[in-house]
Amino acid sequence: MTDKVQAKQDLEFCSAELSKYQNLSRVGLRHSELVAIDNVMIRLKKRIKNLREALVVFF
Repeated sequence: MTDKVQAKQDLEFCSAELSKYQNLSRVGLRHSELVAIDNVMIRLKKRIKNLREALVVFF
């Protein structure tokens, strides 16, 4: 039961973080900074996908 609750909390946190990164203004950023932001977003999207799949298994 606690795993399910923890997964839901993690999903909410990752979704909120992804939203923050997606709403960032990219004007004036260097290429390396853009790549770093993209890598963080990719990692968050993968984590969200895994959490959603795990939550489906719980039900």
